[in-house]
Amino acid sequence: MGRRPPEDYPVNPSADNSRSRRLALLEAVIFLSPEPVALSHLAYALGVNQAEVSALLDQLAIEFQQPHHGLMLRSVAGGYQLVTKPEHHDDLRDLVENLPPPAPLSKAAMETAAIIAYKQPITAAELQAIRGVRNTETLRTLLKRKIIAPAGRAKARGQPVQYKTTRRFLLEFGLRDLSELPSLSELRQREGFLLDEESA
Repeated sequence: MGRRPPEDYPVNPSADNSRSRRLALLEAVIFLSPEPVALSHLAYALGVNQAEVSALLDQLAIEFQQPHHGLMLRSVAGGYQLVTKPEHHDDLRDLVENLPPPAPLSKAAMETAAIIAYKQPITAAELQAIRGVRNTETLRTLLKRKIIAPAGRAKARGQPVQYKTTRRFLLEFGLRDLSELPSLSELRQREGFLLDEESA
């Protein structure tokens, strides 16, 4: 979720004050993030102080301990993350192995991921300047599939989120590391991407 904000980060004034809604939003924010979410970010998202978020996290953790839940709340790397319970790992491994493979990435998604790989860290506005189109849905797809992840915030007006590629990107493109990225001329010939020498 980017760089951790200061402890006195102002609360979000539009946040709903309902406890049940805050619990639901807390669960949703943690679920959607590809990385552990810091307590300060959760406090801002919910519009409450960190002490109240801690209490909500405790309640959420207790609820997930119930046997009918397959997930658990874990504190890791300075943040919070929803993960599968260890007792289900063997069953899930068998299930995942038999799932159909995910749909292939669209050309727009592949192009966007490639640009991020060459330019990382990069903001959505910088991506739009290179591709000439808005990337909102494409970025959402890449984040959901964990091919990219937030990489802090740019030192620019509004401190926009920057993006970087992940290990999943390497798996998706069949690379051992980023040094194996094809040259730009090869990429243009093979995929017809828009990225050129000047923008890389």
